[in-house]
Amino acid sequence: MTLRCAAAVLTLLLGSLASAGSTPTEPPDYAALPAHKAIAVSVGDPAIRGITSGESSDASASVTALQKCTALRRPDIGVCEIVRLNDADVTRASEIRAAVPRTPHPLFLWQFDAGASRVYLAGSIHVMKESLLPLPAQFEDAFQRANRLAVEVNTNGLAPDVLQQKFRSFALLPAGQSIGAVLRPSTLASVTTHLQSQTMTLAGVAAMKPVMLATQLAVARLTALGYLPEFGLEQHFMAAAGDRPILELETLDQQLEVLTSPPIAVQDEMLAETIDQMATIEPIISAMIVAWMAGDDREFRRLFDLQTGSSAEVQAFMRRLLEDRNVGMADKVEGFLTQPGTTFVLVGAAHLTGPEGIVALLEARGLHGRRINSNDSI
Repeated sequence: MTLRCAAAVLTLLLGSLASAGSTPTEPPDYAALPAHKAIAVSVGDPAIRGITSGESSDASASVTALQKCTALRRPDIGVCEIVRLNDADVTRASEIRAAVPRTPHPLFLWQFDAGASRVYLAGSIHVMKESLLPLPAQFEDAFQRANRLAVEVNTNGLAPDVLQQKFRSFALLPAGQSIGAVLRPSTLASVTTHLQSQTMTLAGVAAMKPVMLATQLAVARLTALGYLPEFGLEQHFMAAAGDRPILELETLDQQLEVLTSPPIAVQDEMLAETIDQMATIEPIISAMIVAWMAGDDREFRRLFDLQTGSSAEVQAFMRRLLEDRNVGMADKVEGFLTQPGTTFVLVGAAHLTGPEGIVALLEARGLHGRRINSNDSI
């Protein structure tokens, strides 16, 4: 997604998530180290840390710092997390948790019942810090009671070569075109500068559609901040599925077709905004995790909407990407409520919010769910 945010919002978020007297972890000579540097510390003992510098990119610096920290810690003293990327602080898990209400509050988890059928509908975060685990107990308890797991797309069920071929068929520009030739000069200049700053070249991504490059660069930035797919809810629950069947709400082809469908001019706009907002994504992502943990759908959706462009063309694409897909997903959930047993359904949390979200669509069909609170038992 693109990364738009207002200065007033950033000021508010930075104020609410600022560190209060955390243990210093930066060595005296860190400021003099070359760029693409990072510090990772153990959440159980800040004296255990991994430091790297002079890496090829911010993402590789964070990965290396986490690996160094993990190699030094004992399993019983807490996982490692990125706390410093280049010369900027990264919001810690403890700061995120401190911003979540201690009083009972709703979770991104609903229970729907119809006869002998039950669905637990959970809002997922696709990338997560390991230091933010474990998940609320209600998610785990609901999953343990399920006979089936349903996710948006089960990429684990595809052979690597098949997966690569599918991505290539959607991600690449038509033969004879190059990204440098289809972008506006201003976008091309900012993309080239950003790629060079991460030791990448325009030639290396020349065949990619702009929207796929924007997605790749956004994922790299999240990786640099310590948010990794392997700790997202999908990977967590698919790894724990055991012999449970893993069902899909969509196909990979459907998702890739939607993602790569905008006209080049819209893709250009999305890529330009992605590059422009790289430096300011961290407080937005941290605040979204707070809103998710607090079950604050309005705030979560507000922050999600900050990440979308303002043009009519981009807004039309976002509707196709979110609201239009909600209808098909709601159909699948309704179908699960005709099957005996319990299905644990995971969808991106934004799909559950607002008057056109999956929860509202199911309610409109007469399927009334119970929202699970942080003090409820499953």
